[in-house]
Amino acid sequence: MTDNHLKAETQKNSRRYELELLKALAIISMIICHPVIRLGIHNPGYEKEFLFFLGQDIFGDYLCVAHAFMFAMGFGIVFSRKNTPKELMLRGGKIYLLGYVLNFFRYGIFNLTEAIFTGEFRSDMLEALFGMDILQFAGLALIFTGILKKLKLREIHMLAIAGGLSVIGSVIPAVDTGNFAGNWLLGHFVYTDPEACTFVFFNWYIFVAIGMVFGSILRKTEDTDRLYKRLLIISCCVMVVYITLTCIFGVYFLCQDHNYYMLSLPEAAGLLSIDLSFLSAFYFLLKRVPASKFRVFLDMSRNITPIYFIHWCIIGFVDSIFCYLFDISFPWPVIYLIGIVLIFLSSWIANLWARRKRSAKAQ
Repeated sequence: MTDNHLKAETQKNSRRYELELLKALAIISMIICHPVIRLGIHNPGYEKEFLFFLGQDIFGDYLCVAHAFMFAMGFGIVFSRKNTPKELMLRGGKIYLLGYVLNFFRYGIFNLTEAIFTGEFRSDMLEALFGMDILQFAGLALIFTGILKKLKLREIHMLAIAGGLSVIGSVIPAVDTGNFAGNWLLGHFVYTDPEACTFVFFNWYIFVAIGMVFGSILRKTEDTDRLYKRLLIISCCVMVVYITLTCIFGVYFLCQDHNYYMLSLPEAAGLLSIDLSFLSAFYFLLKRVPASKFRVFLDMSRNITPIYFIHWCIIGFVDSIFCYLFDISFPWPVIYLIGIVLIFLSSWIANLWARRKRSAKAQ
């Protein structure tokens, strides 16, 4: 394992480390969440169980998952050496297509196999193969950012555009074109149907734009400690108010129909306060504890895309074979245990893959 990401901390390296710890937290929460929402739904009355709420809402939506990933992506664009318009658009296209490769391996292959043997091609096969998810959104976000950079727009202009898109996306009611193809195509941009789309562009690009603006501010800041102290105080205060209101009015109370994917601008601010609170806390933690102590988490952060791909493939296999084919319902302790095992297993496989890639390049 190379230690090139564990150099003596400079101001620039420190920024990257706190971001990587934020992504590592999001990865852990994500992998706990996904077995809950995919395996737990096979248990009768699952929606009333506290452990389902814990996995889906607390770990899955509030504790730095999708919104943290998108904020981190925007943040990372500013500090990346490969952030020309062409490089961003090429990377975005690859990630967008990777989303459909993942669709095939996690659920599509099982739906196709079943269709071939039974001769029945159900509509959910299209959903399994072409449903939109966060990889498709991330790809679109990178392509769009590349276009805006090509137009010589600054980060603050991108934030203004993202704010306008967020307002439009949050006020438009869910659209149903009446067929999957129409919902899928339109669902790239606004919310249509849960089977065709999830993280829609208009509602979610705001996190990428905020990440870029914050990264740009941080690059120009001389007194980083002062900035993070203020950020920690403000974001923690907003987070406390937001979580308190959530307990009163319910989760996603600022979104249409309490729908997480129809994210509104005020709800985005509430979720962002959670991300920034952890980001600030990690910054000050790294001033006391050497980054080398967090090597495992830093490696997880660097391998975020392989980990995402690997853990979803395993969940898809377990869900399709055990839950659908053999009609097995896993109890909640087992589901959470599967999540914990997946954290270690997917991280280990991704790290092994990264080592082999580095070895191949070195030869």
